[in-house]
Amino acid sequence: MVHKEESQVEILRICATVSKKVGLSQARKALRELLSEVNVNNEIKVAELLTILDELGNNILRHGRKGLICISAYKKDSKVGIRMVAEDRGAGIDDLNKALSPGYSEDRGMGMGLNLLKSICDDLRIASLLGGGAYVEVWKWI
Repeated sequence: MVHKEESQVEILRICATVSKKVGLSQARKALRELLSEVNVNNEIKVAELLTILDELGNNILRHGRKGLICISAYKKDSKVGIRMVAEDRGAGIDDLNKALSPGYSEDRGMGMGLNLLKSICDDLRIASLLGGGAYVEVWKWI
């Protein structure tokens, strides 16, 4: 007998630029639009997703100066999954294991951002890109 994994289907994707000029306003607007489209209105879940977005965006602003955040909604059975992908072309992350440790910061910050993401997301994937930059992908299922 072959076990077929139930698939998830992307239902909507919105991307927004994050930069010193626009800050996080476009990304926050994109997230709110996406959540409205897929009928996610639980205040606690919305607050968690905004926190995730703020952490991703602030990392871009602090370390990459400019980047892109793409937010997607997926449907799997009765659940909605929100996927956020943040990319920048900054210096990258020297040591991914250290970067996920509480209190570690490359720029005298509090060092809680990536660790916070790890604690409130259902899945977190980070890569330091060849040639500079970072890629962070997070999932939150609702």
